[in-house]
Amino acid sequence: MKIKNKIAICFTCCGPTYRKSAKKKLEEYYFDHKNVYYCVLTDNKKYFKDVKRKNLVVNELKDFYPRFPDLEKNEAFLESKSKNDYAKKFNDKNWAFSFSTYRFNLLQAIKLGVPNVVLLCTDTDFDFKQFDEDYFYKIKPTIHNAVSEWNENIENKDMIWVGNRLKERWNLVPDVNLRVLDAAGRFIVPNNLYGLKKFFILWNDVIEYLHKEDLYKRYRGSYVINDEYILAPIYNVLGLNKGRHSHNSRIFQVKHNIGEERYWSTGGRGGMLQHTNYQEFKKINKIK
Repeated sequence: MKIKNKIAICFTCCGPTYRKSAKKKLEEYYFDHKNVYYCVLTDNKKYFKDVKRKNLVVNELKDFYPRFPDLEKNEAFLESKSKNDYAKKFNDKNWAFSFSTYRFNLLQAIKLGVPNVVLLCTDTDFDFKQFDEDYFYKIKPTIHNAVSEWNENIENKDMIWVGNRLKERWNLVPDVNLRVLDAAGRFIVPNNLYGLKKFFILWNDVIEYLHKEDLYKRYRGSYVINDEYILAPIYNVLGLNKGRHSHNSRIFQVKHNIGEERYWSTGGRGGMLQHTNYQEFKKINKIK
């Protein structure tokens, strides 16, 4: 397989079920190539110690606490002894996973000198068989995403807070109408490594600002703190989501795995009844 440019495949996985999915993907789906790198951000890096994949870097979120002192207070991963313990704590604490912790995958890639970054949920694959470098790198900077995209006025969905921060702190003014990317997978293609560094700086600054002003909770979904409305203005000022080559699901394979990954919080999706004990979950849903 001809891969001319360096590319990082990145997972952020917190909790036993998500770690299991990420490890399985690394071992069974992906492959070794001199220009393909793998970045994992997790709550337990020892879990990945036996993964033989080359060009692999694994960090715990805790590794970034010294450099980012508010990270532990605002976005610490949920700690657990087992998947049932994780499920119970997730519900009892009314906890929500912060999607914006994915920004630290960017730091992993930057340290490796890899500018092109794929951010993946653990139920999504990057399909190299559908990957054509001549096409995907034709227009830079750009971003390709999975699932869907739509237009939204910056006054809606609390995007104005992000826009104000970008303007006041960085003198960057987003457009009034923004392209919002909802994605289980994102392929970020900046102009160069400096462009990726700038993306991280803006993303991190906005998240720290939203926490400081007690605004981050406004982006909460049913079980995660979503990032699509946080990122839309940032993508825009960086020229990433101008609608040129954004939604391109053919390079992503999205296979929702709620019965394994978040059985305690299915929301009735697919008719599944949720339960914090996995064995009980299987019983009530008649899963063998």
